[in-house]
Order: sequence, then structure tokens, then C-alpha cells
Amino acid sequence: MIPPLDTTPRAAEFQRRHEALVHALHQLGLDHALITTTENIYYLTGATFEPLERPFFLIVDADGGRHMLLPVLERDHLRKAWGLRPEHIHCYREFPAPAGQGWAERLLDGQMLRGRFAFEEGTPWQIAAPLSRAGGQALDLLGPIRLIKSGWEIEQVQRAARYADWGLAQVLRSAWQGGCAAQTFMPMQRLQRKIMRELPDWDPLSTRVLAAAWPAPLSAEPHAVPPLGMRLGDGPHVALVLTRVNGYAAECERSFFTAPPRPRERERFALMSEARAIAFAMLRPGVACAEIDGAVNRFLDAAGHADFRTRLHRCGHGFGLGNHEPPWIAEGSDHVLAAGMLVSIEPGLYEAGVGGYRHSDTVLVTDRGHRRLTEAPSGLEALVLPRPRLGQRLGGWLVRRSLRL
Repeated sequence: MIPPLDTTPRAAEFQRRHEALVHALHQLGLDHALITTTENIYYLTGATFEPLERPFFLIVDADGGRHMLLPVLERDHLRKAWGLRPEHIHCYREFPAPAGQGWAERLLDGQMLRGRFAFEEGTPWQIAAPLSRAGGQALDLLGPIRLIKSGWEIEQVQRAARYADWGLAQVLRSAWQGGCAAQTFMPMQRLQRKIMRELPDWDPLSTRVLAAAWPAPLSAEPHAVPPLGMRLGDGPHVALVLTRVNGYAAECERSFFTAPPRPRERERFALMSEARAIAFAMLRPGVACAEIDGAVNRFLDAAGHADFRTRLHRCGHGFGLGNHEPPWIAEGSDHVLAAGMLVSIEPGLYEAGVGGYRHSDTVLVTDRGHRRLTEAPSGLEALVLPRPRLGQRLGGWLVRRSLRL
């Protein structure tokens, strides 16, 4: 086994992951695991990089050794990777390389891969094809390891969740009846600066934030992007904050109103809130994710929302290095909840041309149930915003003028 390079909790975490992968290799009778995706290389080494057209390869051996093959211009940069000695970092010529000097020749024609090996299922086809021809098999070796988070990982996601809560509060402060979407994007810059100030080890390649309000009726299209000049009027809006802080992700979302909601809007908000309550009541170890989504769907069916065009998406998804990863809280999922999993709970209702209703929280599954890591208010009264202040109106005018909206 690789001896820990230091005694920090972060190093101990990398050692744990490395040993789990080596154990998986032994269980499957494999000699090597070939890791190709930036996210999983980061998971095993803590090294961030932009591969562009130049692939990176981390080779983990069943005897505990590890090597890395990368473009020559990254050799010194990747010495920051955990668990790699300088002599175990190998290089290939700049892409596209002269015949015989590219990554495939170094990897497949040399001594780096001997015996049975597996590569990631998410490996791009132009890389996966020669690996398959060389006898490799596509396997998800790290997926099961990543499902259950360690205490150290939970701390990282909890930090990202705190930033998501802070960002959501700022988005709501920037929103007002008649204001424009551009004003609600401004907290994104403040949140990024806050993270930069507060994290001495801030990594720009593994940190990103998205924070803004989706005004009605565009709030009925969760993956649309609001035009900067779009105004917040009547109807349900959705404030959304996604954070990834030094590699670990969280999210917080809330439906809100800038004008007193009408009876129909109150009814839809209450239905969404009750669907959330059903999901939260089931959130504990041993419960199948499909059962949670199924219970929510049956409730909404009975309430007159059997058309999936008004629901659009599953009840939730997992968190970790990504804002979307297993487990999937969906009727088609085969995942079963276990302590240490991190998930979102976000059943939604959507009406084209009117708006959407969705709260989302980052939630930890615990031994006895669950614990919410995001703590933004979720009740209707807290999410009906007051009349705009003079400062908000003035700020909105300055934003529109600076952006020529």
C-alpha cells in the first residue's frame, strides 16, 4: 500500500478511497483500474486540471501502486497529486503526437498495463475504443465507493451547503416586484468573492457557483436561463443557488413571491410542500429510493397532477463531487438509502406559461433518519417578499443602466 504522504484528515481520506479501490480490484480479479475522468482523478488524488483535448490517465494497481500518464506540459503541475511519486508520473508528446509517441502507445504498448484491467464507463469513445481492443472492460468501480460519504466528505458538503444558504438569502434580498433578473445574478459575484476570501486553499478549477432567481413564467422551465432584462412580476418565482466549493457540491432552492400569492398559487405551493413532507418522512436508511419517488407521485396523481408535464423530474438526486450524482430518488432507481448518503429533496409542480413551484435542500441520511444541511426558510409567509425599498429600486436602475437593459 502507498504510505500516507502526510497525516492530515484530507490525506487520510485519500488513503481510504485508494484502499477501497484496491479492494474492489481484488474482489473482481483485476490487475489495474484505469481512471480517465477529471472528477474521479480528483476524487483519488485531489489534483485539478483542464484536460481539453489531452487525456489524463491514473493507473491504480492491485498491489497498491499507482502511476499517471499525462501530457508533457502538465508534468510539474500534477506533482500536487496525492499518492504519486515523481518517478511514477509518465508523459506523452503534445497532442496530436508524432506516430509512436502518443498516449495510446505509451499506455498500451509499454509496461503500464499488464494483465486484466478495467476503465471507467464514462470514458469518451475515442479513448475507450482502443482500450477495449487492448482487452480492457468498462466497469463502474468507483460508483459504489462514492455513494457513502465519510465524515470528512460530509464536512465538505456541509460547508458548500452553508454557502448555498448564504447565497439564497442574498438572491431573495435582491429580488423585488418589478425588478429584473440581472439584479438577482449579482449575489453570484458576492458569493464567489466570499468563498475566495474565506478559503485559504481556494481552488478555482473545482469551485463554481450559480445563484439567481428564475422569474415566472420561466420558473416552469428549471433548466432554462432567464434573460437579464426579464422582470419579476406576479406568480411563483424560483431562487436557485448551486455551489461547488473545492470540489464538493450542495444546492438550495426556494419558490417565492414578490406579490401576494393568489388562492390558486397558495394551493400549488401547499401541494409542493406536502409532497416534500411525504419524501422527508420516508428519508432513512433501508428505504428504496424508488419507493420515495413513487409515494410522491401517487400523492400528486391523487391531487390531479397525473400529467408528468406538470412534474418534469424525479424527487431528488445525490451530491458529492457533483451537483447531480447517485443515488437517484426516482421510480426507475435501484438504489437503497444508507447512512452517509447525501441527497436532494425537490419534488416540483410546473405550469407552462405560469410558473413553477420547487424547494430543494441538501440532506444527509443519518443512522436514525436524516438531517438537512441547508436551512433556508421554507414556509410561504417567509417567502412572500415585502414591497421594494428605495435602495432596491435605485440598485435596479443602476444595474439596468450599466447593462443597457
